Amino acid sequence: MPTPLIVNGAAGRMGRRILALAAERPNDFRIVAGVDRESGSLRDLGIPSSAPLVSKVPAERGAVVIDFSHHTVFYGLAQHCATAGMPLVSGTTGIPPAELDAGLAAAAAAVPAMHAMNYSVGVNVLFQVAAQIAKTLGEDYDIEIVEAHHNQKVDAPSGTAYGITDAICAATGRTRADLVHGREGQVGKRRKGEIGVHAMRLGDVVGEHTAYFVGNGERITIGHLAHSRDIFAGGALRAAGWIASQAPGRYAMKQVLG
Repeated sequence: MPTPLIVNGAAGRMGRRILALAAERPNDFRIVAGVDRESGSLRDLGIPSSAPLVSKVPAERGAVVIDFSHHTVFYGLAQHCATAGMPLVSGTTGIPPAELDAGLAAAAAAVPAMHAMNYSVGVNVLFQVAAQIAKTLGEDYDIEIVEAHHNQKVDAPSGTAYGITDAICAATGRTRADLVHGREGQVGKRRKGEIGVHAMRLGDVVGEHTAYFVGNGERITIGHLAHSRDIFAGGALRAAGWIASQAPGRYAMKQVLG
């Protein structure tokens, strides 16, 4: 039976691609609705579906809500999903950590819920590799993260950059207090254990992330370059199909990937 699907943030870059890919897989997904500021039809967005475009997330028990919207609506959405009995898969970035945890806890008490910084399979491998490298090398190696996205992206650094630093911090006992966002002026010498994070906004770049691990005499560089948003959209759909059959609780992309 196809997984019923509601996409919050339907008119955004990610929302459109998720809906387009879901429409190509009618045996796997049934589009219930797209949600954005304006009401109408998904055909208005170029999506070959008769499902409506609505301004509020409807309540349809069992439908999976995929959320790529705005950080200010996340907590309310999580509560709505819990009340309506709808599993939640969110990729919205810029959510304050405390609010993210509270929202996921509220949802997970009643339905399966997850939030991921990035739904690409390759990026999730990058998280794991970055953590392992940092743990193995230790504090004698300096770490810098550089990310690039299109010039319309409104938050910085990217959620994926935070995903990399969070993985490194978890593996090495650091916290986000060890992050340094760019440098300017007389900043003094580098503090042991700090992680530099830098954001570039350029043209139509889909997403590029590079992690540098540099010691005296050598450097390790790992990275991920996204050629298409379909890798993220496809991963979100994979997560939606998986989470639909799970028990209430909080889940992560690594569980989806096995």
